[in-house]
Amino acid sequence: MEPIALVLAVLAAVLAVPVPILLHEARFRLRSPWAAMLLWQAIALAGGLSIVGAPIVYGLSPFGSSLPEALLTAARLTLMEDYAALAELEVHPWHLFALCLGVLLGGHLLLTLARTYLRVLTARRRHRQLVELLSTPLQGRQAEQAAGISAAQIIEHEAPLAYCLPGRTSARSVTVLSRGLLEQLEPAELAAVVAHERTHLVQRHHLLTMAFEAWYRALPWLPTTRYGREAVLELTEMLADDGALAQHSREDLLRSLAVSSGSAEQESPRPGSDAEGNSLITGARLRRLLVPPAPLSLAARAAVLLVSAVLLGAPTVLLLTS
Repeated sequence: MEPIALVLAVLAAVLAVPVPILLHEARFRLRSPWAAMLLWQAIALAGGLSIVGAPIVYGLSPFGSSLPEALLTAARLTLMEDYAALAELEVHPWHLFALCLGVLLGGHLLLTLARTYLRVLTARRRHRQLVELLSTPLQGRQAEQAAGISAAQIIEHEAPLAYCLPGRTSARSVTVLSRGLLEQLEPAELAAVVAHERTHLVQRHHLLTMAFEAWYRALPWLPTTRYGREAVLELTEMLADDGALAQHSREDLLRSLAVSSGSAEQESPRPGSDAEGNSLITGARLRRLLVPPAPLSLAARAAVLLVSAVLLGAPTVLLLTS
């Protein structure tokens, strides 16, 4: 199994450094954000499996010719405390070190994901309680602009703010708008803001940002986690823009974003924490709205799908057949 471990280690190294650096500024993300998002998810999953799997496969290599066989043999000898058999298998300290490293890395990733999930749920619960105390439902004529949103709440604040607070179900999701935003936007512009936030909720972007936030917190020194988190934050905003543009004009969306992002960097929740907002205005996102790029060709989208499938399948097949 040592050659398999080497292949996994090489794959982990490639996905950890050069690939995310190259993909971070790839222009095709402007032409098809969903394709770029799919590719980043494949990189994250394949990279995680490779990083954890390589040391585990190497550490278990003396115990059998395949991973299932090696796991059974290692478990049996450990439970029986058959040290003579371990010596015959030529189990060296570096095998034990690699095995422990893989188990620790896997546990660290899972625990960080669980901790991030609990932290976000706790923060979101507190945030929801504050919104319920300090806001009032959107009513009257302006409420018509929020059609399709499970709930829209108004906070009495002069700063123009708009963000969504996801819930476990769509019925529990809330879109929060400030009084300052309502006073500065025309009805069509307000509708564009609401459509942007509705896309965040419908497509469950908070789950994507939370997963990549956990990945970053687990391994913040890796380029792939840093670039992956930044890319997903940007891509979710592009996808929300596309959702709004499917129903509203580009001018209305640009105007609404220009107004609602004026103080969002300081005062609205950052995507990936406890709420999703439209505060992330990057240069690439702005250029994409001002000068729409040509859609990605069918062949290019098929190529991205194929690469994503290969990335997901390669470490899985290697682990199952090792």
